[in-house]
Amino acid sequence: MALDTRVIDDPGEMTRWRDAWRDLCARSASDQPTRSPLWLGAWWRVFGGLDGRKLRFTLFFEGNRLVGIAPLVARRKWHVPAIPFRRLEWLGSGEPEADEICSEYLGLISERGREADVAEAFVAILARGGLGSWDELVLTAMDAGDPTLSVLEQALEGAGYSVEKVAASGCPYIVLPKSFDAYLASLPSGRRYLVKRSLKDFDRWAAGETELHEARTEAELEVGKRVLEALHAERWRAAGKQGVFASARFRAFHDEVMEALLRERALELLWLTVRGQPIAAAYNLIWNGRVHFYQGGRTFDVPKGIRPGIVLHARAIRRAIDAGLSEYDFLGGTSQYKLDLATNVRPLAGLRAAPFHLAERARGAAERGLALVRQLRGTQ
Repeated sequence: MALDTRVIDDPGEMTRWRDAWRDLCARSASDQPTRSPLWLGAWWRVFGGLDGRKLRFTLFFEGNRLVGIAPLVARRKWHVPAIPFRRLEWLGSGEPEADEICSEYLGLISERGREADVAEAFVAILARGGLGSWDELVLTAMDAGDPTLSVLEQALEGAGYSVEKVAASGCPYIVLPKSFDAYLASLPSGRRYLVKRSLKDFDRWAAGETELHEARTEAELEVGKRVLEALHAERWRAAGKQGVFASARFRAFHDEVMEALLRERALELLWLTVRGQPIAAAYNLIWNGRVHFYQGGRTFDVPKGIRPGIVLHARAIRRAIDAGLSEYDFLGGTSQYKLDLATNVRPLAGLRAAPFHLAERARGAAERGLALVRQLRGTQ
C-alpha cells in the first residue's frame, strides 16, 4: 500500500507534531536521542537560520497513522571549483565545523517493520520533486546496521540515482552485563588491568576524600555545566587547542538540550571531586535503556599515573549496570580511552546520492583532479 506524504517547511508546524514524532521514535527499531524532537528541534532553533537552510520535514502516513519521518533540510553547497549544488541532508547535520554538534545515529524514522515502505515512499517523493529541485542527497552519521540504511540504498539505486556508500568512524560501546565484575572479566587482560589499576591508584591517592556529584536540579545543572566546560577546556588546552564549548552556538544548543533532558530525567551530568576540587566530568544521555556518553573533561593537575577520566567512566558504567541499563555507548570517535573501556565498536556509514547530470559529472571530475594533484605533491 502506497503511503501518503506531507512535507513541512514551517518550523512551527514541525513543532506541533512533537508528540506524534516522539511516539513514532518509540515505535521504531532505532529510538535514538539524536532523532528525537528534543534534539532536532533544538538544532533547528540554533542552526536553522544559517546558510539559507529550508526545512523539508517529511511525514509518511498509512491512513491517519504516522509510520515514518524523513527529517531533512535543503541548502546550497559549493563544490570545488565553484560549482553550486542544491543539497538535501539530515536535519541535525552540516553545521559549521567550529560549531559541530556531531550527532550520531541520524536517519529515517520508521515504524518497526515499515522501513522498506518508508524508504520507498521517501525515494518516490524525491523523484517526483516533492522536496524541491536537488542536486545531491548527503546522509551522514548513520548506524551501518540500521535496517533502514540498506533498504534506502536499494531504493535509491532502483530509482536510477548514482549512490555512494561511505564508511565513517565507529562508536565504541559496551553491552552491559549483570555485574561490574562481569564487565571487567569481558575485557582483554591488558585493558582489565588498566581499569583495575586506575581505580586502585585513584583510591590510594584520594584517601577517601572523593565525592561523585550528579545534577538533579536546575541549580545543580548550572554548577555541573560550569565544571564540565572548565574541565573540557583544560583537557584541550593540554593539546594546544580550544574545546567545543568555545563556540557560542554549541553552548546555546546544549543549554537548551540539557535543560530539556533534565526535565525528562534523561540527563546524567556527573562530576568527580577530590578534597573538594573537581577533577573529571561526564555529560551522558540516558535514552531507551542506554547510556550515551556525549562529552567530558578532566584535569591534568594530578599526580602521574592518576587517571580521573577512566575512573569516572568506570563509576558511570557501574551505575548503569546497577540501574539495569543495556548499553554504554561512547558515541563517535576512536580515542584510546574509549577503545580501552569498550567491548565492541558499532560502525557508522553515510550515503550520497545524485542524479546523473552535467553538474554531477563536473563535480566528480574536479574532485578526481584534486585527488591526483594531492597524490603527485605527496610523491615529490
